[in-house]
Amino acid sequence: MHDLISVVVPVYNVEKYLLKCFESISKQTYTNLEIILVDDGSKDTSGKMCDDLKLLDDRVIVVHKKNAGLGYARNTGLEMASGKYVLFVDSDDYIEENMVSRLYQRIVKYGVDTSFCGYSIFFEDEKTIKKCSYYADSIFEEEDVVEKVLLEMIAGLPNAKVDFIIPMSVCLALYSMDIIRDYSIRFPSEREYISEDIVFDIAYLQHSNKVSYVSDALYNYRQNSSGSLTHVFRSDEFDRQKLMYLKINAELCTFFHKSKYELRTMRYFLGRVRTCVDKAVSANEFDPSFNPISYVKHIFGDEMVRRIINVYPYKKNPLKIRLFNACIRYRLTHAAIWLTKLRRSRGNNRF
Repeated sequence: MHDLISVVVPVYNVEKYLLKCFESISKQTYTNLEIILVDDGSKDTSGKMCDDLKLLDDRVIVVHKKNAGLGYARNTGLEMASGKYVLFVDSDDYIEENMVSRLYQRIVKYGVDTSFCGYSIFFEDEKTIKKCSYYADSIFEEEDVVEKVLLEMIAGLPNAKVDFIIPMSVCLALYSMDIIRDYSIRFPSEREYISEDIVFDIAYLQHSNKVSYVSDALYNYRQNSSGSLTHVFRSDEFDRQKLMYLKINAELCTFFHKSKYELRTMRYFLGRVRTCVDKAVSANEFDPSFNPISYVKHIFGDEMVRRIINVYPYKKNPLKIRLFNACIRYRLTHAAIWLTKLRRSRGNNRF
């Protein structure tokens, strides 16, 4: 008998998308599943839909709880899970019908405890962008798990062409419940930390002995409109990014010397500074009364930003990133905004 695999699905106000997500899980070619639907206090019909789906499939477990956010909903799912492995699926996304079997086959074949894959981004106009795994059908063991997987999720070294080559998403992996249980690994709230996924992966991957990568894009992310959570401008985002940077460093220092990760976390943080500027420019496009100049000046003058940019070897960065980091270094607010507008006008989503 194949191992039982738990699929944890946090559900919140997704009545438009839940059925497609559920069907992609229930119709998996790997059938020994328990499907845990965690209704996180939905205000639409999502909660009732969960109950109805339970009547259709006896593998379904439904939990209704007070709204507390994605991270805590996943934790509720972990507490209910009885599988040997766990997969996280967000309820507005869907997975390929062979995702579980492909990831599980790698675990069995190579004796790994964790199996990753690539992903696709799909849009409301049916456009799809496929992102195959950077590591094509690769195996990493022991120290390489943290050095070539975990650290590359956070950021590359200064001369790397892009900020990161591995997405920091827990939806792209089949995780060992033994590791999760043995080390009491849980998600923080995204209301506290802006990326609960990387906190989970840091806690998890330091205890992983062997991981596998499947090159194929097996997970499908829904890309909503510019009003979605990942695109909306929030005045407190910069402060939350600073908190995230401090959290990542605090976690890594428990098992790494800072010489191993410091340049990567600095690049991570400076990349988030660019993200904050980008969202401020976007906010101005939607609301011309919002002036991003004072906001960007505040960021560029921040004590943490000054400390990092004054020691970070940004001249080793690729040209576009180097130019932006030079704007940070010399507080060239208008130039940074101009570079951001230029990139956006060319339809480029990143530096």
